[in-house]
Formats: sequence, structure tokens, C-alpha cells
Amino acid sequence: MDARGWFVSEVSSFEEFLLLLVYDGQKVLGYGNYRMRPTGKAVFELILRLGLSLTGLAIALFLCGCSRTGQPSEGKSSPQLVRRDVNVFLITVDTLRADHLSCYNPRSVPTPHIDGLASRGVRFVQAVAQVPLTTPSHASILTGTYPQVHKVRDIGGFVLDKFVPTLATLAHEAGLETAAFVGAAVLSHHYGLNRGFDTYNDDLGAQRAVLPGVVAEIRGDAVTGRALEWLERHQGSNNPSSKNFFLWVHYFPYDPPLPFKAKYAKDLYSGEVAFTDAEVGRLLQWLESHGLSEKTLIVLMADHGESLGDHGEFTHGVFLYDATMHIPLIMRGPEIPPGQAVDQQVRSIDVMPTLADFLHLSAGDKVQGRSLLPLLKGQEVATHYSYMETLYPKTSMGWSELRGMRTEQWKMIVAPQPELYQLQEDRLEQQNVKARYAADADHLEKKIWEVAGPPGSLGKLEQQMVDDETLRQLQSLGYASAGARRDLRIDMSGPDPKDRVAVLGILEKAAELMNHDRFQAAIPMLKGIQAKDPANPAIYQKLGVCFERLGQYQKAIDVYQTAIKHHVENDQTYASMGNNLIRARKPLEAADALEKAADMNPTNLQNLTNLATAYLQLGRFVDCEKTLNTILKQDDHYGQAYNIFGILAIRRGDGIVARKYLQKAIECDADLTEPYLSLAFLAEKTGHPQIAISYYKKYLERTPPKEHGDIVTKIKAAIAKLEGRS
Repeated sequence: MDARGWFVSEVSSFEEFLLLLVYDGQKVLGYGNYRMRPTGKAVFELILRLGLSLTGLAIALFLCGCSRTGQPSEGKSSPQLVRRDVNVFLITVDTLRADHLSCYNPRSVPTPHIDGLASRGVRFVQAVAQVPLTTPSHASILTGTYPQVHKVRDIGGFVLDKFVPTLATLAHEAGLETAAFVGAAVLSHHYGLNRGFDTYNDDLGAQRAVLPGVVAEIRGDAVTGRALEWLERHQGSNNPSSKNFFLWVHYFPYDPPLPFKAKYAKDLYSGEVAFTDAEVGRLLQWLESHGLSEKTLIVLMADHGESLGDHGEFTHGVFLYDATMHIPLIMRGPEIPPGQAVDQQVRSIDVMPTLADFLHLSAGDKVQGRSLLPLLKGQEVATHYSYMETLYPKTSMGWSELRGMRTEQWKMIVAPQPELYQLQEDRLEQQNVKARYAADADHLEKKIWEVAGPPGSLGKLEQQMVDDETLRQLQSLGYASAGARRDLRIDMSGPDPKDRVAVLGILEKAAELMNHDRFQAAIPMLKGIQAKDPANPAIYQKLGVCFERLGQYQKAIDVYQTAIKHHVENDQTYASMGNNLIRARKPLEAADALEKAADMNPTNLQNLTNLATAYLQLGRFVDCEKTLNTILKQDDHYGQAYNIFGILAIRRGDGIVARKYLQKAIECDADLTEPYLSLAFLAEKTGHPQIAISYYKKYLERTPPKEHGDIVTKIKAAIAKLEGRS
């Protein structure tokens, strides 16, 4: 029996098999492994961007597997001084609470390598973040500006303003070698943070996000390995032409490996901290052994903290309390006084101008932070007021956004029910004293609106997802139609997040059940809070995921239609509904939903991939090709686009072109498995059994037998037949 007969019984032609291979992940490839953190990282950082996977592990890409190269700033260069012969090494640890480092809290998990860095440098006791979310917080770190200036207001659908200089653009223009190695999809080059980096490695490899609510990330040791490889290549003893460098390494929380997982089995967060400390130690040791420590300014900090249950939040993003806003910040290097602890409040936005000052570079006229180097010499530096905000409650939950102002003594939070805390007397922020100190509250609120803009002028939040030139290019291809972006009013309307703590807790419990494949158990919990909070899009998204994972596609579709009925839909709603319509074998309706999602968010490449798949199924080859070109316009290394281009070429009867595209798909993304099957079928169909066997075996090498046992068995039988053993 030939491949069509033994492989998929429903398929009546080779072309139909290829089509099924693309869009029906359950029948062909299954879903593969996935990992879901509790609601915070999940809901806060990916739910607005990733489409439900159409081919499970293989097609659920947020990024392709290729390193990217950043581009220099497109704006005018800032006036520059003569830079110093030094290096800058920035280490950011995602979601790290200061009180979980032993140099900040002796009772916490031992962190000897980070402690050593602090003992030989300066530790800032009151460092605070501007936003409790990874993408906008890093934008503030790299630009020295508040979100109103750099434009990355939230974690979905925002791109760094191309006219705002970053530390990387300044360093690049000054002749430094620039490189970044990031550990999660939330810092993808799609958001513009790669500008100015000669090397920007956001390759997630096999660590894919398979469902909304899953963060695509790689483990810390892989990030360290990539950074060390770059250092060896560009700064090692075998490179006599090495230049000064600016290196950024980002660690993202991950289930810690052994022995940390065993040692901290009851406290995996502390295990993650201990594991990251060990990886930081590897980097510091390399600098020391290569004689670079004495000419390198090393900065270690967090982008934000983690609530861990404080104020009813277990992750981050909803509230502005110090559990998520107080961060560690440590500096060590030339002319940095050793063993010093600075009590004055400093901010994330102060890091970029500090590092620019250290390099003797001008930070430019847009920067809002202040260099901290004078502070280390006893001089006055105006960092006493720190603006903070989170739009996530509005964009993802339908609740009111929050804004705040922090000083060494006070924290004011503007909310439907405003809050004021005396930090020195109330570190846990338990006693709202606004009524008692009305004048202080009024003063701080005025400071908030000085940064945020007058309350009456806030209006709508428009998600500028791509720059104007890219937008015009996408419009020329038929997507990103003018006015199609979703915009929200950021006018403090909606429920106070404090009044939705119970809903937030149930969302997190449901996420934990889903993390253990207990989707049926999560459904009644989600339905219960749906009635209490019907305008919360996160509830519909999770409920839809549960039904999809149970194979109940029509019920998932009904959930998304209900979200639309309640006017809480976004591009992800339509993307998810389209995916389920494809699985329900309704390609025409699917294409309509996916088109709506593409118009609302043309940067969701997974959705565009799914749309191309729907067009392929409908035989709309011209539309399929146009959509694939839209993807490659934004990311010319997106492996799945080349994979579908290959299948499109097969449908058109051009095997030579098909092979070229399929091989390009593998080149861009070594973790894709479908191209190997397609290439094997092509070879078998054209009378090249040995080549077919080779591709079948490559597929088997990359496919977990436990997950795809039936397919593996059939492919082994096909190999035996081709070898004449059956």
C-alpha cells in the first residue's frame, strides 16, 4: 500500500494529505509538550499575541529559530563625547524580587554569585520599576524613558518608537560591538528592542508556546551558553581585533533543573533564583578568567518582581505594590565604589543614562532618567519621584488601569478607589492613609498627571503595532487596513482591580488545573466567574482553550462568539475562533475570522500562518501566497511560511520549487517536522526511495514516539517497505 493509503485514512490524495498535515494538528502531529505558568506570565505576557496552534508543537511558533540582527537607530544621532575604552554588561533577570536575593535579605535563598557582585560594587536598596510587565519595563530600561515616550505601553501590539534612542543604538553608533541574548518571546525582535544590536538572539529553539497562556522561553543555561559562545568568538584570546562591547543577557523564570528542583521542591520560585544565580556566576567567571572584569561595568537588575500571593495576586501585572515594583539593582566595575549601599530611591529609567554616562556618550534629549554616577560621589541626583503604571488590567481584563507615583516615603496609586501608603512605616502597603494625608495625596496625584498627561485628555489607547513604513507595506499586501486597530479608553473606567481579586484568584487556580491537563475541571470554575465578570476577555480565552483541548471545537467557537456579543473581543478572539473553525472543518468561516484578526493585528504571525493555511484549504492560492509574503515581510526567517510555500508549490505541481521552500523551512527552523515528511513524500513520489528513507528517518529523530506513536509506527513500516523488508 502506498503512503496515501497507510498514512491517513481520510485523505484521498497526496495533496489532501499535505493539506491535512498543515492544518489538522490533532490527526497528524498531536499537540506535544507544553508548559503553562500560573495566570501571571501566561495572561500578562502572551494571551494577546499567540494564536492557538494549528499543528501543535511544530506550527505553534511565536518566533522562528534564527538569530536576528538589529538595525541602528533611524533617527538622528545624538551628539557624542569621546567614549571610554570600557565595556558594559547588562544582566536582567525577569520577575525577580529583591527580597529573594541574600544580599538584600539574609534569610532568603543563598545567591553567592550575585552577593559577590554586590560586595564588590554598589547595591541600590530602593530601586523601583516603571511597569510590572516584561516588555514595557525593558523598553524603559533600554531607553531611559517612561512608556508615554517609548510607546511600549503593554505586552501586546506595541512596538518601540523608532525615534527614541536606546543604549544599544548609542553604543552601536559609538563603535561598540553590541549583542543581546534573551530568554523569552516577550522580548522578541518584533517589538523593536533589537534596534542597535549587531546580534539579537531571540531564538527559542524547541521551547515553543503551544497554547495562549504559555510563555515561550528557554532555560537559563541555554542563554548563558549562547552568551559565552559570543564572548569567546568576539572577545576571546583568539580574536586579536576584538572591540569594546555592550552585552545584554536576559534570564526568564523557568522550572529549575536538578539539583535545584529537588532542593527547592516546595519553593520552585526560590529554586529558579538559585539556578539563575549559578548561571550569572558562569558569566562572571568568564569575564574574570579573560581579564575583562576590571574594564567592564556590570549591571544586574530585574525588570519587575513577583507578588507570590501578596495583595491577592500570585504573579504580576495587575497591581503596583512593591512586591512587583521593588527590584534589585547592582553595579560593579571601574570607578564604582565597592561595598556601598545606596538608600536613595532610583528607577529603571535611570539605568540607560547611567550607562551612557559611564561610556561618555550623550543619552540624548528624550531621556527622562538621570545618571546615577554623581550619586555615587555624594552629589544630588533628582530621582525622588518615580512614575509607574500598568495598563494590563484594562487591556487584558477589562478592568481599570492603574497609575502611581512613588517616593522614598510615599506611594500614591490612582485607581477608582485611590490609595496612599507610608512606605517607611508600612512596607507591606496594608494601610491606606489617603483620607488622613489628603494634601500629600493631592500633591502626588498632580505629579502622576504631569507624566501621564491631563486626565481629561487620555482618550483612547491606540496599539501602534508596526512602524508607519511597515504598515504601508502590509497595507499594500492587503492587510492592516486603516482604522482596524483595536483601541481602548484609558480613562480610569472599569472595575477597580482590588474589587476583582477573587476573580483573579480563580483564574490562577484554573490555570493551574490546565497546567496539569485537567481542562474539564477548570471549565466550571471559569463559567462561574464568567457570570460575575462578563466583560473580562481573559475568561473567554481560557475557557476556549479548555474546550479546544478537549476536542470540543464548536463549544470553543461558541465561547468566542459570546465574547464578541459582550463587545470584549480583540484580535486574539478572532484568531482563536478561526483556528477552531478550521478544526471544525469550516474553512470559509475560518478565513473570515482569521482575516478580521489579521486586520486588527498584522504582527501576529501565527494567525497569518493559520490564515494562509485556510486559503490553501479553500484553493485560494493567490491569497495564500499574498499572506505568506506578508509574514516574510516582517520576518524573512519564519520557517513555517516557507513550509506552507513548499506545500503550495506541490499543489501547483512544481516539485523543484517545493523542495527549495521546504529545505529553506528547515534551514530557518530546525525544529519543524512537517517539511521532512513532505520531502519524504516528494522523493517517494518521484522515484527516489533512498532519499525518502533519509527524510523519514530525520522526521523520526525529531518526533517523540510517546506523543506520536501511531505515526511513528506507520513511518517505520514505510521505511521497511522501501528497504524491501516487508
